[in-house]
Amino acid sequence: MNTTEFARFAAALQTYFPRHDMLPTAEAMELWFTALKDLDYRILSTALAKWVTTEKWPPSIAELREICSEVTDGKLPDWGDGWCEVTAAIRRYGWQRQEKAMEAMSPTTRETVKRIGWMELCSSENPETIRAQFRQIYETVSKRAVEDRKIPAELRATINQLQLGFEKQKQIGDGL
Repeated sequence: MNTTEFARFAAALQTYFPRHDMLPTAEAMELWFTALKDLDYRILSTALAKWVTTEKWPPSIAELREICSEVTDGKLPDWGDGWCEVTAAIRRYGWQRQEKAMEAMSPTTRETVKRIGWMELCSSENPETIRAQFRQIYETVSKRAVEDRKIPAELRATINQLQLGFEKQKQIGDGL
């Protein structure tokens, strides 16, 4: 999004929420622009339109980014959908064709299955317990995926760089 498009977005935001002091200063405008500039104007405008039709208060940057993510990528399936994928894959591929089974799953389900273990899922004699474990892990993986989708690529790269730097410092400190 360019600055002209952001100015239109900011005007719409201020018009929709006139009683709230939305973007009162040039600094506020600059911070909001920096946080949203990686988004497509049309997608952001759609997210704002959705927000104003369903909510009574002004959106935060995080809430707008979340709606933009849903607009472009759709909502992630819930754990029940993932569990159906797993049971269908077990029936179709069995324990011997793990690779094919994993290819047939959505990314969140696949990551959850990796954490539990394909053989554990296929050979479990306690389906209630394994289903509960699946749900817990799936919801954690899904939450992380939703958060990752909201973070701009540039910020994600900076975070990764910082984490690598701190990891190297820790390794150097541990080696002493």
